[in-house]
Amino acid sequence: MPIEGFDYKTFAIDLANQAMEILQQKNSNAAPEGLTDVDKKTIIDTVRKFCFMSGEALYNDTQLKFNAEQACLVTQFIGEWTFHKSIDLIKSNVPEKNRDPILQAIAGNIFNTAKLAIIKNMPQEALISLVEEKVKKIYKDELQKLAKQGVLTQDAYDKAVNTSNLNDMVQKNQDEAKINNIQNNTESQVEDKKVLKLVSLAILLKRLPAEKVEQILSVMDKKDIVHVQNYMKMSNLEDKIDHEVIIKSLEEIKKLIPAPEIINVGRLLQKHYKFIKTVPPEVLSQTASDEREAVRDFILDNTFPAEEMFSPYVIQSLVTAIEEKINDY
Repeated sequence: MPIEGFDYKTFAIDLANQAMEILQQKNSNAAPEGLTDVDKKTIIDTVRKFCFMSGEALYNDTQLKFNAEQACLVTQFIGEWTFHKSIDLIKSNVPEKNRDPILQAIAGNIFNTAKLAIIKNMPQEALISLVEEKVKKIYKDELQKLAKQGVLTQDAYDKAVNTSNLNDMVQKNQDEAKINNIQNNTESQVEDKKVLKLVSLAILLKRLPAEKVEQILSVMDKKDIVHVQNYMKMSNLEDKIDHEVIIKSLEEIKKLIPAPEIINVGRLLQKHYKFIKTVPPEVLSQTASDEREAVRDFILDNTFPAEEMFSPYVIQSLVTAIEEKINDY
């Protein structure tokens, strides 16, 4: 028996239109910069296609006793995850011909998982967590298949499996909320002080050449880099924080920057690689695992052209940070 009040065709079009609106927004937290018009059209068409297929299957299932709300929930899960994982596959440069099969596997798993969970009367909060867990597993499994087939290199696999548009969106929303919640009488709090410093640094970096920005970010904590980059992308950032507070935060940052000194890069690298030779391979591998590609190569490859890639000050900071990290094991 058809599901009363469930117009799956219109609902699929509505979800696709929502995806289109998000993709057309400037500085949208839900979509990254750099997507081409072709990318956007593909995402919209894929969302519409999968939502239509799942909606139709639910509508025509004679054994199912779902109401319109339950059918919409399953279809919406598929629409939202298709949107996010489509972006992840594009950002990760997974070959175009391999994207649709991965998205089909994800959509099919969501369909079966959500349908069964609703039949079992699982609470919606638990259902949301279950679907997310299943999506992550299927996404990883499908990428592993491509890696085993030689379609993806190990670096490409690592990049793809660690790319999450949903996580990026959540992080951007949280960063925005932190700025909006900062009040003049809370600047003494530790967390707000750190936010203010990162915001102030972001404002400064927006005015520097890209090469200089990269040098500064390369020596920062990886978790802080994400926040700074998010703040740099926010429009009218300078108007969200009192200018006197920004100047004060920049003065504090300036105190943390060491005075200029002559750095003997050759001797520094010689000492560094001598230290690296004493470190067990598994410790080196673990140390490098969470780092960006250039830093990872600097740790693992003693032929890496460090002097061509990094400034002397960056090399000095990297050497110190790496040795401290290794000594913590």
